[in-house]
Amino acid sequence: MREQNQWRSDQKAKTREILQQIDFIAFTFDISGHNKGCTLDHLNGDYGYIKLKDAINDDWNIYDYETDKLIETFNSIEDIIAGGWKVST
Repeated sequence: MREQNQWRSDQKAKTREILQQIDFIAFTFDISGHNKGCTLDHLNGDYGYIKLKDAINDDWNIYDYETDKLIETFNSIEDIIAGGWKVST
């Protein structure tokens, strides 16, 4: 995957919308059939997720999709986006 500098503005806006509204579908549906939370993509090609409980509590913890280990904790949705993450679409 070619590394990008940042996500498109529409992708950032969708990420803000889904995380601010805690879009239930985004947190409960996964195409793989194994839901862990709201799936995220990173600019470097990594995949992570935010647990529904964390989003409700404004705890912006991102976990590795493969290992379930905590990757990083952010202070806000804007920090998540600035850190290279977006909601998978």
